[in-house]
Amino acid sequence: MQKTKGPSTFSEYIKKFDELKTVFDSLPDGIVAILDADMNIATANKAISEMLQLPLKNIIGKKATKIFKKNIPGLLEVLKETIKTKKEVRNYNIEVITPSGDAESYLVSTAIIKELSDLDIGVVLILHDISEITRLRKIALQMDRYGEIIGNSEKMKDIFALIETIKNYNSSVIIFGETGTGKELIARTIHNVSHRKNSPFVPVNCSALPYNLIESELFGYVKGAFTGADSDRPGRFNVADGGTLFLDEVGTLHMDTQVKLLRVLQEKIVEPLGSLKKIPVDVRILSATNRDLFELVSKGKFRADLLYRLKVFQIDLPPLRERKEDIPLLLDFFITRLNRYYKKNVVGISSRAKDKLINYLWPGNIRELENAMEHAFVLADGPILEMKHLPSELRHADKNGTPPPPPKSDLSKEEENIKRALLAAKGNRTKAAEMLDMHRASLWRKMREFRIDKGFGKNR
Repeated sequence: MQKTKGPSTFSEYIKKFDELKTVFDSLPDGIVAILDADMNIATANKAISEMLQLPLKNIIGKKATKIFKKNIPGLLEVLKETIKTKKEVRNYNIEVITPSGDAESYLVSTAIIKELSDLDIGVVLILHDISEITRLRKIALQMDRYGEIIGNSEKMKDIFALIETIKNYNSSVIIFGETGTGKELIARTIHNVSHRKNSPFVPVNCSALPYNLIESELFGYVKGAFTGADSDRPGRFNVADGGTLFLDEVGTLHMDTQVKLLRVLQEKIVEPLGSLKKIPVDVRILSATNRDLFELVSKGKFRADLLYRLKVFQIDLPPLRERKEDIPLLLDFFITRLNRYYKKNVVGISSRAKDKLINYLWPGNIRELENAMEHAFVLADGPILEMKHLPSELRHADKNGTPPPPPKSDLSKEEENIKRALLAAKGNRTKAAEMLDMHRASLWRKMREFRIDKGFGKNR
């Protein structure tokens, strides 16, 4: 069979571009084609006309050097670099200040037309306008909060900016963070600021559902699928159709369930238990874990292909001890909310109690801070929260903010207890293991499972 040849001359390419004019004009990205050594613009679409604020008749046939230098100077540099190196450019950021003082941002890519062997040049420029995204990102960087997320630290500002960038994409996001850092709040915020905000947000705590129930909860079942299935029941994927499914504690999923979840993520089709019917679903997947999934992958307890499906984007949520500058903001937030809930009129915190709250290392993170504030609110009998109103572990913390070791009988907060013991033992794992009444090797295994750094607790 004879191989079909593409256009190879200037006139053939112009004809080809003209044939595709309707398609090009429907695209939101600006497109410019330059097909001769004099750098004359051979063709352009409507979007580039709007970006340059020039009618097409004043663009097509004109020299790119003159048009770009006057309107978007950075484009000329990208074009010259492409011609000089004969290498395509991908997503080069250009920012332009307009005469009115507004900032406009573009992502610029170039494509080389290699078939034009008889000419010196053949380049297509593609401009993607990201001005609105850039503007919102700058606003996010100046805020003390983003949705319901409170924070003014650099780490939180970076997270706000990332959420602003990825919010309207359908890509999956995985949130890593210690227990109590607010992973579900991050997930809800991503949903609430996205184009899916008017559709369901469906959270699933993977660790709270028994292995024999997790599949029926996720994928649903039909009547008669198993004993007790008296009627059809949609799964969480079906309930979340058009919206967001949040898989919390995703690291606890059984390997069999991981295989079926991976298939759903790849094919975007759900098969309820007991049915051969394939149901298409449109769901954005957000997930979260406090475990080291890479460690679980190395041990064969988590599928590598599923991990990479879940982590197109990754958010690392810092523990509260690494964002202490946010604690005063959080205290104000909790005072306002608890005043409303308990119908009190607390106006502040004594300086001594506030210093203790800021200096404390918070092994339980924001959840522990919230509980401590509620504890103080219940005991408070006046407008000021005092030291005596704080929980005992805060009152008895040392000058470095290290809490006392946990009671050995308290097994309900494993990760928090391990961190409290390490803090009390100044990072000495042998002493921490004795406090927890466990073998040192078991402690080390748990530390890796909960992504607790091996130096945790030292130099505190």
